[in-house]
Amino acid sequence: MFPERDDLFDLLFSHSKFKTFQKKEILLSPGREVDTIFFIKDGLIRSYRIIDGNDITHHFHKENWFATDYQGFLTNSPCKLYFEAVTDCSVYVIKKDVLLSLYEMHHEIERLGRIIAEQAYLQMVERLKSIQTSDLKERYDLLIKKHPHIYKLVPQKHIATYLGVTPQSLSRIKSYKK
Repeated sequence: MFPERDDLFDLLFSHSKFKTFQKKEILLSPGREVDTIFFIKDGLIRSYRIIDGNDITHHFHKENWFATDYQGFLTNSPCKLYFEAVTDCSVYVIKKDVLLSLYEMHHEIERLGRIIAEQAYLQMVERLKSIQTSDLKERYDLLIKKHPHIYKLVPQKHIATYLGVTPQSLSRIKSYKK
């Protein structure tokens, strides 16, 4: 993204809090104000919703990128998602008011924020398009391409809900791939 600009990340991280979370620990939950964004240094985070008692995976957030409920973050509305550590994680927690101050003082940080938002938007558009136009095999292949080790880290039931299918349908697709 900005390989030659480690100084931007150093500046951003110097204004954040470094935290570790253990596997299955909740970082953010519904109803809470979204006043933080996480930069995942190490580990994997899953965001999900509970709909009619069912746990539905929204997104997998991998290391060296950002995670938050962007809708809540941008609109000052309560969080709608749970964010759970899939593995032990280390993250930088960046407060929204600090980030906005950094945007004012450093336009390159503001540009970084815009790129983060654009990438989040593009990921969601890609996901929606995939659900609407791709069959399960294609969605499965895309997930494996983006997250090659996900099946070693995440229970199949969470992967199935992310792909929009039952665990049994996912098992069938996986058996065809062997």
